[in-house]
Order: sequence, then C-alpha cells, then structure tokens
Amino acid sequence: MAGLLSTIGLYRREKVAFKLHLWAEIFEAFSVGAISLNEFVFIKSLDGPSVLVGVILQVSLIVMLFSVIFNQLIKRTDDKKKLYRISIWATKLPLFLLIFFTSATKGEIFFHYFFIGIYLAYSLTKPLMMPLMNMILRQSYSEKNFGDIYSRVATINKLTVVATVFIIGSLLDFDNYSFRYIYPVTAILSIIGGYIFLRIPYRDKPAENKTTMMKSLAGSISSMTSVIKQNKPYRDFEVGFMFYGLSFMIAWPVMTIFFEDVLHLNYSSVAFYKNQATLLSLIILPFMGRYIGKTDPRKFAIFTFLSLMLFLIFLGITEYWSANFNLMNMTFYYSLLIAHTFLAVFFAMMLLLWNIGSAYFCINDDVSTYQSIHITLTGVRGAFAPLIGVGIYLYIGYFNTFMLAAVFIFISIFYMFYSMKKYPNHR
Repeated sequence: MAGLLSTIGLYRREKVAFKLHLWAEIFEAFSVGAISLNEFVFIKSLDGPSVLVGVILQVSLIVMLFSVIFNQLIKRTDDKKKLYRISIWATKLPLFLLIFFTSATKGEIFFHYFFIGIYLAYSLTKPLMMPLMNMILRQSYSEKNFGDIYSRVATINKLTVVATVFIIGSLLDFDNYSFRYIYPVTAILSIIGGYIFLRIPYRDKPAENKTTMMKSLAGSISSMTSVIKQNKPYRDFEVGFMFYGLSFMIAWPVMTIFFEDVLHLNYSSVAFYKNQATLLSLIILPFMGRYIGKTDPRKFAIFTFLSLMLFLIFLGITEYWSANFNLMNMTFYYSLLIAHTFLAVFFAMMLLLWNIGSAYFCINDDVSTYQSIHITLTGVRGAFAPLIGVGIYLYIGYFNTFMLAAVFIFISIFYMFYSMKKYPNHR
C-alpha cells in the first residue's frame, strides 16, 4: 500500500494532482460499488421482469452513441470545469429519487421504468465526464508518470469498490430495500469526490467553435468512416470486438437472472463473486500492462476473449454441476469459483484493451478519433444485443444461451487469427 501512495519522483504539480485525484476516486468508488449491484437489486428487491434486466444493461451502452456529440460539446466549451460541475449534478442527483421506492412499490411497472430512468442519467458519466476527467489529468501529469499514477489510483479505487460491494451486499441481505438509502448516500459521497477533483489546477484552451455543431459532427463521422475503410487491421480489430461484444451483452443480463432464478444466490454471495474477480484482476493487471505494449493488440485480444469464453463455459456448466458449500451466509459453487477466476483474467486484460488497445493502431494525433470509433460501435451493439440475449434464453434456456455466447467468442478469436495472418503489421 505504501508503494501505491508514494510520491517519490513526482513533480510538484503531480503531487498536488495525485492527492486530489486519489481522494476523488475513493469517494467515487462508493457510488461505483453500489451501482455494480444494480441489476441484482432490480430483479431481487424490485421483482423486475427478466426482459427489463436486459434493458438496464442496454441503457448503459446506448449512451455511448452520444460520445461523438459529447466530444464536440467538450471541444466547443470554454469553461471545462463548469461543464464538469454541471455533469456531476446531472448524473448523481437522480440517485436521490430512489428514496421514493418502498416495499409497497415492489413489482409495480412504473417504478421499474423509474429505476431504469435513474440509471440512464447515471450512465451518462462515462461518455460525458470521463473525457473531461482525462483532459484535466493529462494536463496535470507528465508523459512518463501518467500511466504509473493512473494505474495506482485505479488500483486503490478498485480496492475501495471491493470493500463497498461487500458492505452493501451485507446490508441488502439484512434489508432488501436498504438501497433506497444506500444510493442517495453514495451519491452525496460521489458529488463530494467530484468537487475534490475540480480542485486540480487546469488551464482551459480556446474552444473550437469555428463551424456549426452539425458541420463538426458531419466532419467527425466522415473521419471515422475513413479510418474504418483505410486501416484494415483496425477494422478487423473492431469486427472482432463486435462479435465479442455481442457475446458479452447477450450473456451478462442472463447471468443476473440465472443467479436469482436458478442458483437463488443472496446479495452477499453475488458480492463475493464480484469481489473475487476484481481482486484477482488487480493482481494480474501489472503483468498484462507490461505484455500489451510488447505484442500485437489483436493477439492480446485473442487471450482476452479466450478468458471470457472459458468463463461462459463454466458458468453454463453450473446449471448441471451444482456441487457447492455454504460458509458465512454465502453459497460457493465450485464451477462459479473456477469461472470467476477466468473472469478476473478477462477483467485485467479488457481494462487495458478497452482503454488503450485502439491507440496501438495509429499515431498519437489520431488516438481520440480511434477511441471515438471504438466507443460509438459499443453503443451500436448495445442498442439491441442485451434484449436479444434475454429473448434467446426464454426460448433455449440458460445453458444454451451461455454456449451460444461462447460460440460468438470463438468466431471473434478465429477472425483475429485470420487478420493477423493477412495483415501481420497492425500499424
């Protein structure tokens, strides 16, 4: 822990930013931990229908489609910190509305959609606030220290999330409706964290407003289309990601339903499995960080997707291999323990592949364009895949759905091999 907090070798401005950044992420972790149990809260506490579990995942992905618009908004805004401040309140304030949920509203369809609407507002955090956050941090940290500082803060954030998930899971087992108090409290902490982050010094650059918003958007779309057509290794990378994304989005909401309807897991058990994957991924992450820069990102993607495929296979096996034991009010399935070990590898590798994988296909000046393409395509598949997953499980069952998702992963892996053979140089 001392190594994570060390400021030796940092410049003065980096020490100031590191301290504020760290505290901001610790406060934000409480909200992230609460939200990570969102789907299980919906199905277990609110008695939400299966089809709407897919919608919850869907809304968090559809907002990615607005990343191009938000990117232009950020570029055309003179006061970036003011926009960040507005974003804090717009995404966190809706969580206070959960106080109106009571046990008397359980099963009522209006409150199901109300819950989804609140989550939709929160989900705007990623496409709107993350680019602003990265702009502020990029100005505060030097090139040589940026990656190291960012990974250390992320590690402490994840450790705080693990502790939060464990505590909140226990509280929800004690009272399934305690979320109506938990979410507003974590929102307050998140807002405090946001204002701590705003204390990091930042010098605004002149806004880009030489053309209309529509012309700017048209230019962005044209640039993205050109990249897809001309950079074939990157195009193949995104095709592989499309098949992987379909697999993940089909299986993830069905997994939540499976945990409740078939395995009858309580909140503490679900929290344990989430924490198992998160903690192991933090151990693996430094090794993967060194590996990604030394290999073709498509090869890195193959191992990333393979770990998810193995997770899906062992997850499906749980329906037939029900061997388990109970300890401290938690149920431990042997197959799930194995599955979440593979999920930890996936988490560690996907954290890197998602955030910086596309950057290895281009020069530095084009990184934002390539990442915008990546995020937008996530929104495209997110617009339909989660609901398709729920629909598929209703027709063919849990095991077959998980195996079908594994087949999509296999297609993705095969396509990456094909791309590497056809285009050996990923740049």
